[in-house]
Amino acid sequence: MKPHYQHPLLKLPAQMEETLFLIGEELKSRRLFETLHQIGVDDCYFQPHLDSLILRSMGLDISDDTFNRYADIMDKRALKIEPDQKSITKQALKAYRELIELKRHR
Repeated sequence: MKPHYQHPLLKLPAQMEETLFLIGEELKSRRLFETLHQIGVDDCYFQPHLDSLILRSMGLDISDDTFNRYADIMDKRALKIEPDQKSITKQALKAYRELIELKRHR
């Protein structure tokens, strides 16, 4: 499956495109499992966790502090996605930008 993160006027580097794809998938997963949690389905064994892949692909360490800030960013962005690719892409790009800022301040 080809990621949907290319803008017609801009070709993204492959590494960034892959990271944005992972972020988008993680946002969708978090949104789905948060909804399941709200209706009483907890501790689902099938939830994927792409966190360490995303952090490594961005060159971030996996310390507790970094992971907690990452989780806050992802949770916030996951709640803002709508069920369409444009919304997912927008929130994935915003999460990516926030993670780049987190990396700069490390």
